[in-house]
Amino acid sequence: MKIATSEESAVKGGSGEDGFRVFSSLILITNTDDDIIRETEKTIGVKFDEIVTAQQAGAYKPSHKGFHLARERLGLPKSEIWHAGFGFKYDIVPATELGYTTVWVNRQGEARQVNVKETFLVGDMQTLVYLMQGIEVSMRE
Repeated sequence: MKIATSEESAVKGGSGEDGFRVFSSLILITNTDDDIIRETEKTIGVKFDEIVTAQQAGAYKPSHKGFHLARERLGLPKSEIWHAGFGFKYDIVPATELGYTTVWVNRQGEARQVNVKETFLVGDMQTLVYLMQGIEVSMRE
């Protein structure tokens, strides 16, 4: 299982990367350029296995291009990719359209902007970590 996340989720998560290391890869799909994300990665202190920028994809989210590029780099079927993010329009909608399992980290209790439903809804990044760890444990049983 892999998890892709938005830059904002990683920055504001506060749960640390160790919680996500039950997975073999942590991928960032971001609407920034290559030079900007290098500095951001240093600041947030999370080491991503892969980073897909809007510059590399040639488009900003909610375009599917960055999602396709991330999946191509992973070499996995969509059934094994989870996408988590704060941005419903920019993260959850396109990931749902692509058939990924989605986790909306809805910290502000926002209403859905469109008639798309996430797979899981959590209120913060720590709850996301607990969710993922629980699923990982149940998969081993």
